[in-house]
Amino acid sequence: MASQERVNLVIPLGHVVVARCGAGFSLQFNRDQQKTRSKLAAQPGLWKRGNRYSSDPVPLNLHGDAAPHTTRPPRLAAAPLPSSSPWARARSSPLSPFPHASIPSPKPHSHIAAATRPEAPNAASGSSSNPASNRLRRLIAREDLAEAARLVERSAASRGGRGEAPDVYLCTKLIRNLCRRGRTSDAARVLRAAEGAGAPVDVFAYNTLVAGYCRYGQLDAARRLIAAMPVPPDAYTYTPLIRGLCDRGRVGDAVSLLDDMLRRGCQPNVFTYTVLLEAVCKNSGFGQAMTVLDEMRAKGCTPNIVTYNVIINGICREGRVDDAREFLNRLSSYGFQPDTVSYTTVLKGLCAAKRWEDVEELFAEMMERDCRPNEVTFDMLVRFFCRGGMVERAIQVLEQMSEHGCTANTTLCNIVINSICKQGRVDDAFKFLNSMVIYGCNPDTISYTTVLKGLCRAERWNDAKELLKEMVRKNCPPNEVTFNTFICILCQKGLIEQAFMLIEQMSEHGCTVGIVTYNALINGFCVQGRIESALELFNCMPCKPNTITYTTLLTGLCNAERLDDAAELIAEMFRKECAPNVVTFNVLVSFFCQKGFIEEAIELVEQMMEYGCVPNLITYNTLLDGITKDCSSEDALELLHGLVSKGVSPDIVTCSSIIGVLSREDRVEEAIQLFHAVQDIGMRPKAVVYNKILLGLCKRCDTENAIEFFAYMESHVEVSRQGEQDKKED
Repeated sequence: MASQERVNLVIPLGHVVVARCGAGFSLQFNRDQQKTRSKLAAQPGLWKRGNRYSSDPVPLNLHGDAAPHTTRPPRLAAAPLPSSSPWARARSSPLSPFPHASIPSPKPHSHIAAATRPEAPNAASGSSSNPASNRLRRLIAREDLAEAARLVERSAASRGGRGEAPDVYLCTKLIRNLCRRGRTSDAARVLRAAEGAGAPVDVFAYNTLVAGYCRYGQLDAARRLIAAMPVPPDAYTYTPLIRGLCDRGRVGDAVSLLDDMLRRGCQPNVFTYTVLLEAVCKNSGFGQAMTVLDEMRAKGCTPNIVTYNVIINGICREGRVDDAREFLNRLSSYGFQPDTVSYTTVLKGLCAAKRWEDVEELFAEMMERDCRPNEVTFDMLVRFFCRGGMVERAIQVLEQMSEHGCTANTTLCNIVINSICKQGRVDDAFKFLNSMVIYGCNPDTISYTTVLKGLCRAERWNDAKELLKEMVRKNCPPNEVTFNTFICILCQKGLIEQAFMLIEQMSEHGCTVGIVTYNALINGFCVQGRIESALELFNCMPCKPNTITYTTLLTGLCNAERLDDAAELIAEMFRKECAPNVVTFNVLVSFFCQKGFIEEAIELVEQMMEYGCVPNLITYNTLLDGITKDCSSEDALELLHGLVSKGVSPDIVTCSSIIGVLSREDRVEEAIQLFHAVQDIGMRPKAVVYNKILLGLCKRCDTENAIEFFAYMESHVEVSRQGEQDKKED
């Protein structure tokens, strides 16, 4: 007979690492505790007794010390329930506080199991003599949830003091399965029916429904359920609701709910505080989050590594990368060592700040401390290196992945291919395409389409056609995106006949000629000035035209100065309920300004809001350019103040127009003052801006200042050009 002696599991503080998985949190034990991990499954309150698992009245919390006993509702039976009962086992574990939770950036260790979220343990091994429970179990197993719900409701209707109550574990499982499918109203009916049938519904069943409500945004229903619970709620009851409020930006309500927990004697756990900390970091900043962290400690809840990683992420989000790195170094003083998430978060902040030397230094430190990077780390580094134009370094990182047990994916390789093509190195991109198998990846349609786009931009049409054939040979046939990419660039170059030849191939490969293709062809005709051909294609195409179609054709008509046809086209847009967008209006504003119709352009901008369009910076810059050519500097300055008051930030184009009109009207001092203000906020004026000021100085015969300004220009224009090049590479 198996011994009934209890075997206590002792987990010292600091040996439990809580890390967030895509769907929740997970426990990772130290090496000596690996054997117990698979049995315990990180379920608080489960202890090994002989060959069975049963519930102990003093469960373990996240920190390894004893947690207070949760009061249970009284059992209906006078005799104690045997430990083999599925109901007894079902009551031994709280539900997941994070049924759909994830800290989005960056992901944690992929090897940590999501199963450590507290859920009702599996009771499939236990059998019941209740025929209704056995049938309920079978219905749930074959996912006939509707019939299972009806069975529970019939049990409630026919109970009347006779028969047995439905198994509470099975009812909870049914509620969870219904909630996972979004059927929260059915889940609520099952819960009410279980109560009516006399089942001893416990906090876990209520927690399941609360989590289901929160998963689908039914926060008010969750609050009403918590308020009406006949059993005391626990931290796992409140945490999903707090997360739901935080996800919707209702941090104040979440804090109020936390206060309500404390008033009701329900102590928040580390999960609860971590969720709240994440939201406070996003909405109120790092400083306020530290206040919550201090309150957390004062309430006797010890932060874990996930909590500190949330703080690090909040610091990085504010751009305070040095502070984040300092906080990373202080983790050991809190009893934790930085994990992969900690390092990846700070590395991401350094990459965003383009501090590449610090990135290399911290990455090396991560290796030295035996903290293995994961796929998230490598993915982030490759993306940022490519964005920074450091393609060779990105390829080196890809090569390092296999050394650390990580595998690159096709999406990551496609990012590298795109970056190589942006640098005009199409041959290198083609070589990388053929070597993707080295990284454990096979090229997909996007890989080939990206290289095809690079070949088309380089006007290597024959090579592009050969690549299409190779795609078919490699069993990676081109799709609509591939053909439309090719056709769009051909049309932009005015090669409309070659574009039509490709359309014939589209049907051969089972691709549909849609509105994107027709828009490209119409644009090709307009580029060539063949407006009649564009109109003919517009009138006979089988697809319903969209806003891009009308805007493209409108641009062609305006360029051909066919104002009557342009007006008729706009009227047709409204008749067919195809609303113009800001690009459509910008085309008209540009045309009016080019023709000197400034009053009409201003009136059109004022009417944009009536059609649901908000003027953007391009709209104002176009209008400002027209005003500075035909109107006074006062009109230009008035428009500048107007756009700033609307919350639109001027750019270098805006300021160049103002500097030009000020210089032309002999207000050179004001032009130079604006010029220096532009530089002070990080903008790089182009040579044309310098020329406008020089012209203004020369007009007033201020030779001395003109020579001095020219010398200043010689030393700064080259720097400006280099900055523009860096910006293009980014």
